[in-house]
Amino acid sequence: MRTFFEIDDEEAYAAACDLLLRRCGRWAAIEGLMLDPALAAAILDSRHFSPDGRLGYWTPVQVRYALLKWLPEKVTASEEELLAAPGTLRTLLRYLDVSGLRDPRGASVAGNEMAIDAARGEFAAALGDQERYGIAKLIAIAATRRGVDVTDPTAMQEFFEDAQAGRAGLDEDLLGRAIERQAQRPGPGGARTFAQLPVQLPPAAELRKAAGASRVVSQLRAFTEWIGSQGKTLTAAGHIRPADARELSRLLGTGEEDSKFRSAAELTGVGLVVTWAKKARLVRTQGNRLVQVAKARPVLADAEALWDRAFDALFDAGIAAAVCPPAWADEPATPVALLYDVVVADVLATIYSMEHPVPAARIAESVWDLVEQRFDMSWLSPPGLAGQRGRMENDLEHIFDAFEALGALTSVRGVADSIFSADLGEACQMPGSAGQPFTGERAAALRKRLASTGRLVSFTPPGTRAMRQRLLAEGREAGLVGELADASPAELLGTIAEHYTPGTGAAEIAIWRTARGASLGPLLDAVRGCPFILRREAMLNVLSHALPEWDGLTARLPQDRDLWPIVLLMRKDELDPGQVSPEDALMIMAGSVLELLELGGPEAVLASLGSMPRSQRNDVIRQVAGSGFPAAETMADFMFLVAQAARPAPSPPDDRPRLRGGAQRPAPARPQEGTPPAVTR
Repeated sequence: MRTFFEIDDEEAYAAACDLLLRRCGRWAAIEGLMLDPALAAAILDSRHFSPDGRLGYWTPVQVRYALLKWLPEKVTASEEELLAAPGTLRTLLRYLDVSGLRDPRGASVAGNEMAIDAARGEFAAALGDQERYGIAKLIAIAATRRGVDVTDPTAMQEFFEDAQAGRAGLDEDLLGRAIERQAQRPGPGGARTFAQLPVQLPPAAELRKAAGASRVVSQLRAFTEWIGSQGKTLTAAGHIRPADARELSRLLGTGEEDSKFRSAAELTGVGLVVTWAKKARLVRTQGNRLVQVAKARPVLADAEALWDRAFDALFDAGIAAAVCPPAWADEPATPVALLYDVVVADVLATIYSMEHPVPAARIAESVWDLVEQRFDMSWLSPPGLAGQRGRMENDLEHIFDAFEALGALTSVRGVADSIFSADLGEACQMPGSAGQPFTGERAAALRKRLASTGRLVSFTPPGTRAMRQRLLAEGREAGLVGELADASPAELLGTIAEHYTPGTGAAEIAIWRTARGASLGPLLDAVRGCPFILRREAMLNVLSHALPEWDGLTARLPQDRDLWPIVLLMRKDELDPGQVSPEDALMIMAGSVLELLELGGPEAVLASLGSMPRSQRNDVIRQVAGSGFPAAETMADFMFLVAQAARPAPSPPDDRPRLRGGAQRPAPARPQEGTPPAVTR
């Protein structure tokens, strides 16, 4: 049971939702809790289509978004049905917790339930606010009011034709505003961002020391002090006076004091520090003077806080001209300068959490792709195009230089690791092959550059810490080794299985065990207690990579009736069928069928069984049912959803009274219980 799926992995996500809601519904019935499956599915969608996509990660922010934005915009149903959403969300969050599917990096269940209670007072008003409705919901409501069956394609086509002719009774202004809102937001799945790998950071004291050693921090402090309490007079053009600029260059160590210049605007080193201080809100322009910002004094006294201000300021589009200065006076802004904030955010996110230093040449290729997408280059001659390409790479170097001066990045010259050219080989250029960002001559040229000495860039610890904070603020996945120290054993192993590398997973488990006397028992008990076969297998696989004593443990596992079948599933592709005992072979066969049930749903298992002769199909069903595979809930699903469907019961005798002429009396209509609301996305 996974709790994270890529946007295009639609079938796997749908099967996981069905499994999760089926189990949650069964648990809710036992506990006497309410759960509307269709509303629960829509609530899960609010997480699946989010930037991080983690179904088990919930905080009050996600709670409010689901109840006050997602459901009012997306879900069409009666008010009575929709008002059940807070209770359904409460049940879903409790089930994620008891089943070990909760992401421990989110808020506690109690904290999220408080957020549900707080949002409940606004929920009814949000449902009735048509300015929150999406396009599909507005159309569905209008169609329903006209008596149109929204599930009938023909009826809806006629409704659309009436709408285009102005006969559908749609509020055109309301619909127009919904269209404008939608145009400003990404489409379904468009908000999803690249999941970052967990990182490791040194102690806080070491990070503070590194911030204090930053050259830029020293320059910003010196510049702000130089401004003084009275400020400095600027020229009519708003620049620092030439004499002051020379003095400032000596103070800041930019090496420009002996340059010939008419305006301080020509001194790129001084200009960068001045602009940086403005963007970091340390100084500001007041009339014709540059003055200190009084509220920045506490920040200047705290090296780490000042470092963070400077780091964030480097993402501001307003600093572009200072970071990427023009090559000559009056040069028009370059493409990178015009796309500065987008380029910086993408480049830094690309470098973040990489295990090897990233070659600048590989990054430049992606930035050039962005430039070509945003700007028309078709009118340029080959020399002109080469000039633009060179300017782009020069700007990118300036960006790296600025972050390196701050101490956020570090760079060396060397040959890139082979991982950065793995998708550029000839095998990746075959038609239909996956993973081919660059092809043909362009791929060959990039391979050649990566095989030569070039600039390799990576984050420093302070840069990693600051970038992680930005990623988290954007709602992105950005794990930190050590943050699972207080997680339950099931949450620890489940989170590592889905989001960690083997190395960072081993480090996380070592921290967790050290805090608990190196105990292994709770981790193995968590695997035994997990109600999902696939998740148990993933959790045990994590332990196989993380435990120093794993080899010794496997010698004892054949006697463990709960864990050994999971080990067999993990190793089934490695085992020699001739060396497997009949008992183990039965467990592998039964476990594989039950795995398929969790992974693809009952339809997938029935399709597999349907391809077999009846006698073989019945044998498989009987063997799985009698295998004793240690997965009670999955076995119950198999018996109810698969075994019964694969062996249809004989038709019951028809004892309904007959009308004259031999016609049967129609069976009385029964209301359908729990009819789900229509969900429009």
